[in-house]
Amino acid sequence: MVSTQLAAEVRRPAVAGSFYTADAARLGAEVRRLMGRPRHGVEAPRALIAPHAGYVFSGATAGKTLAALQGAEFARVILLGPSHRASFRGAALPDRRLTAFATPLGDVPLDAAALATLRAAHLFDGPPEAHDGEHCLEVELPFLQVALPGVPIVPILIGHLTSRQDAATLARGLAAIIDDTTVVVVSSDFTHHGRAYGHAPFPADRQLPATLLDLARRTAERAAALDPRGFWHQVEVSSDTVCGVRPITVLLELLAHAFAGRGRVVDITTSAEVSGNLQQVVSYVGVSFEGQWTSWREPPPPPPLATLDEAEQRAALALARATLESYLHKGPQLATWFANHPVAGNLAAVAGVFVTIHNTGARAARDGRLRGCIGALEAREPLVDAIVRAAQSAANDPRFPPLTRDELPQVRLEVSVLSPLTAASGPEAIELGRHGVILAKGGRRAVFLPQVARETGWDRDTFLTQLARKAGLPGDAWRSGATFEVFTAQVFGEPE
Repeated sequence: MVSTQLAAEVRRPAVAGSFYTADAARLGAEVRRLMGRPRHGVEAPRALIAPHAGYVFSGATAGKTLAALQGAEFARVILLGPSHRASFRGAALPDRRLTAFATPLGDVPLDAAALATLRAAHLFDGPPEAHDGEHCLEVELPFLQVALPGVPIVPILIGHLTSRQDAATLARGLAAIIDDTTVVVVSSDFTHHGRAYGHAPFPADRQLPATLLDLARRTAERAAALDPRGFWHQVEVSSDTVCGVRPITVLLELLAHAFAGRGRVVDITTSAEVSGNLQQVVSYVGVSFEGQWTSWREPPPPPPLATLDEAEQRAALALARATLESYLHKGPQLATWFANHPVAGNLAAVAGVFVTIHNTGARAARDGRLRGCIGALEAREPLVDAIVRAAQSAANDPRFPPLTRDELPQVRLEVSVLSPLTAASGPEAIELGRHGVILAKGGRRAVFLPQVARETGWDRDTFLTQLARKAGLPGDAWRSGATFEVFTAQVFGEPE
């Protein structure tokens, strides 16, 4: 691999001769072959997702995706990608001294004015040296040079420590440099499967390419649907190795708030189609977004929490199960849930929630019904996000061994949607079976959901004694010096 050097304020190519040929004539001919002839009279996309592996593996998908830019009248390309080498939060812009990125086809100028605007925005202060040796943006440049010759770029790397909330902040910053002459290109490969990547949940057999294609398609469809929440949860919960999950989420937040149009999946393939190697397979996806940029639209405030109707209860339970299925099987079940369920009504309301996992049948008789129960007491995020988080946590309840994929068909799930917490004057204010209770004393804290009293048949003294012990306190600690908060819950579960 050729090392990156700074000379004459131009970033020299780092992967010419490895990811793509370093011969200018051959490179130009290869890129033109991969993109094909320009298509006239076709609407140019405003944003794209394209892969960044070696051209022999992903060049065909990149060419099909980026071909739509040929002949388009753009004045700026915002180029986003993941930082593979440096770990940081937010976005890293190139060194201030740089004026261009070079490839064997020549220099690509940087948009100095746009970069100056972003440097003043929040979270665009990542390390410039992250660009040294990084391949993900560079691999896209020859395609851009052929499709949009002379058009300046805004190269941005997104760090692995960037949260979903950070992605929304970065999108808001990018909106300041978006106009009708701007196109956004996100560089990302999708699933990296094999022991070499530390991710091998599926058998390395002849069905593997089809499995990876299905996973990539359903995940990419969440991006095409302009669904940053569904895309993020699918990748994060399944531990999918989509290297560009964060820059893609930045794009999706931008599209969700400042775009009118649609997305479509252009192409999906895997490296196995070229190499035949099933021990190390990467999937590649192209997604195109056609429409128009708009002014930034703030999201509406979340609705107030009300009683979930039967359809919402079924959706909440299906979400908890889809979360566990994607978490344990590493599959696309969560993406499918988001494809089939709009996040509206009570699912969009901010609420506390617990997910309970129950043993059934012989396992319940042998080990007891409770298999895991964890959640959030306070309402801090929309119910849909809180259920995803609680389901994963319940599968790893520290009181039990982690839930396994073999157990999943035999467990029953229960969801408890909590009311706001209120202070109770003392034990006498607690209504068993109606109130969930939080006991706190001496820095220790424990909670029982309302159904605990109903399921155990405990009287109030026994209930509070067991709650004190759960908090790591003596059984009678509740009798003096303890504080209590109570709440109600709407509790519903899968059929017995």
